[in-house]
Amino acid sequence: MARINLLPWREELRKEKQRQFLSILGLVLVLGVVVVFSYKSTVGLQISGQQDRNRFLNQEIAKLDLQIKEIEKLEEERQRLIERMNMITTLQQSRPKVVRIFDELVRAIPEGLNLKSIERKQAKLIVIGSAESAQRVTAFMRKIEESPWLQNGTLKDIDSDKDYGAGRKEFSLTIEEVTKKEGEVTEDKGDS
Repeated sequence: MARINLLPWREELRKEKQRQFLSILGLVLVLGVVVVFSYKSTVGLQISGQQDRNRFLNQEIAKLDLQIKEIEKLEEERQRLIERMNMITTLQQSRPKVVRIFDELVRAIPEGLNLKSIERKQAKLIVIGSAESAQRVTAFMRKIEESPWLQNGTLKDIDSDKDYGAGRKEFSLTIEEVTKKEGEVTEDKGDS
């Protein structure tokens, strides 16, 4: 019988399998490096893209903050303008009222009574004057009560007037203005 040596064939088969294993291992190692490198570059690109978006958003937020500050300044300016317009409107509406009040005061002053000063504090008039007698002051107060523009004449002080002699009386009187609603019409009692 012939003798066949199978050891070199087995040895070659083992070396072939070992080469295949090493080449597969090298291929897996190369694929692993490629996968890790591509993963890192993909994540790096995503991180840099997100950072770019964050920078853009921060720039836009800064622009919006500036616009908000400008809007707030404009709102403040608008509010000041509205307040000015309201003040002007109030002054324009009260202009005829002041004329009416002076007209009513002139009509209410009886003969023998002189006014020295008139001071206006909000809706009150402080009148200082002198009269020939206390009855003239009383007549003045009655005419004020009859006026559609004046009310509540309150006598604060009455004393003899040292400047004009013992017979004259100096007085101080507080009068309230009648507050009328817009569009309200009162009939003039003194123009009949």
